[in-house]
Amino acid sequence: MRRDVDTMYLYATVFLLLVVILLTWFMLALGFELSAIQFNYPASGLSLVVFEPLFPLIPISWAITIFAFVVGIFGSMNEIWQENKHIKLALNRLGKASVVFFVLIVVVVSANYVAWPIRASHNGYQSCPDFTLLHNESFATAWVTDIEICHNDKVDAVLENSLHETVLRTNKLIENLK
Repeated sequence: MRRDVDTMYLYATVFLLLVVILLTWFMLALGFELSAIQFNYPASGLSLVVFEPLFPLIPISWAITIFAFVVGIFGSMNEIWQENKHIKLALNRLGKASVVFFVLIVVVVSANYVAWPIRASHNGYQSCPDFTLLHNESFATAWVTDIEICHNDKVDAVLENSLHETVLRTNKLIENLK
């Protein structure tokens, strides 16, 4: 038995496909590079680095979007061909995979939250005290090789956000101040 396709499913599928394409373009152009930079900061040798515990969510959000797209496609196919047991089996397995996916997200974010500061400490970095550097950032914290950097007003003025370019500019200033 064949049913007519609801236009809402088609519009939602096309919209999600566009989101997947745009997000994939962003990830290939910038997202994976930013994540790698953040992950490698503790071994960078810079005088000042920034820790953002939510940074792993960039590639994870990309994976979630692709996963949602696949689930949406199979859900749409299930609406069209309701008696197809293969589609029902795929949806059942995707449901189980979503639980594993959620657990994996929690583990990756938690592991980054714990492991990054440990790696930074082993490479000679110390976290700046609260309300010194990056006091306007909710989640980002500055880590330095010399704690005096945290109390330098010039460094505070240059380090206005946690972007990588700002971190590099701040490190140039620190090198000039030495």
